[in-house]
Amino acid sequence: MDIGGERYRERGGVHAVPVAGVEGTLILCGLEVIGPDPVALMSAVDARVAVCLQTDDELLRRYPDYLRWLAEPDPHETIRLPTMDHLVADDAAVTGLVLDLHGRLRRAQRVVVHCGAGWGRAGVVAVLLMCASGAEIGTALRDLRSARPAAGPQSADQDRQIERLAGPLRAAATG
Repeated sequence: MDIGGERYRERGGVHAVPVAGVEGTLILCGLEVIGPDPVALMSAVDARVAVCLQTDDELLRRYPDYLRWLAEPDPHETIRLPTMDHLVADDAAVTGLVLDLHGRLRRAQRVVVHCGAGWGRAGVVAVLLMCASGAEIGTALRDLRSARPAAGPQSADQDRQIERLAGPLRAAATG
């Protein structure tokens, strides 16, 4: 499985997103890529951690076996932050997730983050990770969309959450 390139045209693709100052790799994809065979995707991109931002209802409608895998992913690790499409999770939960992932990336881990398409909810996490590493919001959005076209906030709620959390995350992660 290729990261980037032609894969973008099929099922939204798999893209590495640049996060400055870390040794690890942030990878974004959509459910159509990870849902059918999460072990294959994780092996193909050499990642140990998968972050699922979808609700149980979303997963049950399309990939019930993936929902079961999330509960028992051995030898992989999974992190869940179920968030309704186009909405946001609690600021404290998002802050905790971003700081956890930032630490993992600093320790050279490869992390897969997905939502439905790998654009909105996953894009918010990606932008906040880039901000935690020192990027300004505008730069983070530009770099994200350069790496994964169409990714980034998809609602006013998501825009506002990025605005609220970018500065505090930058201070917490780099301070």
